[in-house]
Amino acid sequence: MSLARTVATTLARAAAIAASALAVSCGSVNTTYTRDRPADTAVDARTRVNDLLQQIFLSAKEVRMFRNSQGVMEVQVDVENNGFSYRSFSYLFDWVDARGNFIPSQLSVWKTTNVPDGGSTVIRAIAPNDQAADFRLQIRRSD
Repeated sequence: MSLARTVATTLARAAAIAASALAVSCGSVNTTYTRDRPADTAVDARTRVNDLLQQIFLSAKEVRMFRNSQGVMEVQVDVENNGFSYRSFSYLFDWVDARGNFIPSQLSVWKTTNVPDGGSTVIRAIAPNDQAADFRLQIRRSD
């Protein structure tokens, strides 16, 4: 391991410890992951989802999309709040087929959830039918 990487790792650990100590003193939720790499079902959408979530000061730890036991697409997004305030937001998953056409569904409704400071949650959706091949996620504040 190079010296620069060792220093960077040490600094990152020190920052995490300091942040944890500060978070504990603020009454926040502390969250940890035991997995050190994405799941096999993780998709490359995390960057785009993070671009969306960062507008409301949240981040996506992982995005998983897979066909469930009924052969229908399912998506799960692990959302983290690394800030120092409670965040409420609404989200909407829309589904599209392999050609990119929108699939109308009564399941596509705005849902509201929240994440305490330092905490995490999983937002998920199940496609309306087996024709769904991808999703579109919309997020807005619900303060």
